[in-house]
Amino acid sequence: MTDQDHRDPVRVALAGGTGFGLVHRRNLARLGAAGRAELVAVADPAGRPDDLERSIAWHPSLDDLLAAEDCSVVIVATPIHTHAPLTEQALRAGKHVYLEKPPVASMAEFERVEALLTETGLSCQVGFQALGSHAFARIAELIGDGAIGEPRLITGYGVWSRTAAYFARSAWSGKRRLGDAVVSDGVATNALAHSVAQALRLAGIVDADRIVTVSTELYKANRDNESDDTTWIGVRADGALPLSAALTLCGPGDDQPPTVSVVGDSGRIDLQYTTDLLTVDRGAGEVETEQLGRIDLTENLLDHLADGTALISPFTGHQPYMTVLEAIQSHDPVPLSEGVTIEGSGPQAHPVIKDIEQWARQAAETGRGFAGSAAPWATSRAFRTVSLGEA
Repeated sequence: MTDQDHRDPVRVALAGGTGFGLVHRRNLARLGAAGRAELVAVADPAGRPDDLERSIAWHPSLDDLLAAEDCSVVIVATPIHTHAPLTEQALRAGKHVYLEKPPVASMAEFERVEALLTETGLSCQVGFQALGSHAFARIAELIGDGAIGEPRLITGYGVWSRTAAYFARSAWSGKRRLGDAVVSDGVATNALAHSVAQALRLAGIVDADRIVTVSTELYKANRDNESDDTTWIGVRADGALPLSAALTLCGPGDDQPPTVSVVGDSGRIDLQYTTDLLTVDRGAGEVETEQLGRIDLTENLLDHLADGTALISPFTGHQPYMTVLEAIQSHDPVPLSEGVTIEGSGPQAHPVIKDIEQWARQAAETGRGFAGSAAPWATSRAFRTVSLGEA
């Protein structure tokens, strides 16, 4: 019999019962069967989910839930602009938090929540689930063994497609602001935000104070939106590999797993981070693949609370990500029409940028962005560099 057999399940509440909240409900059912956690209540202003088990309480707000229910952890799986206020509510009520990505919508919110975490001594895990991949340890081992020579560059590449229905699903989707609330929606700050978090971790950029510059190149082919849907990001930091990521939601529609890569002077390592599939190209035609697994971040939080196991994705460790988010939000995306066709109709209509797969790969691999790679629709007007320190 293990120590875990003597522990009562951790009582968990969930803010946001549908959407990605449903993923958490399924995971908590798995953890419940293992005796590790118990979902006791859901807060959702849209109403009680039709498929919510009758034994689980429902409340119209997190305030109501916290006043009525006994729990130790609150999972926040709600719209981006509600992340900070709901996390603050939970922390002030003495609850640990699992917070979906992106952490919050602005650096000001990040600093406020960070201060509250310090004040309360509570813990907050951010749901960048792919950071739990065993690939990180394996990549470090491969680099140490010289599998790709000297590492030179970290790249991120993601070509997805999103329809009009995706952007119509909620009032905040495709928005930078919603009334007085900062939303900061966008390809790199929501749909493909994991690409940025993964690339930062691989590059070794763990301290925002070491970031020298963040360059961004922003476009929107969804012209009615405020947010960027096609973006290049370049980050340079002291003592870290340079980072270059090209991401879009304007692909042809056959979405492939996004990739983060370590490019060396004699080979490369590619990680499909949604599937944990690692491809190692050692050069000279020597290519191998490895299927790896990952640690579930909710389980990791439970282990942290039980025995002090280090959090894999702690809130306080995501200041570099928030620095990138702030750089993206510092200028507006350039509307894009040249080279764009609209495929489908009605709710299924979606813009496709001609040859976007080619241009995104070149933008990432050259480290020069779309305009620097001579994409025919790109313009220097979409480019901006924010300087944060000295090399």
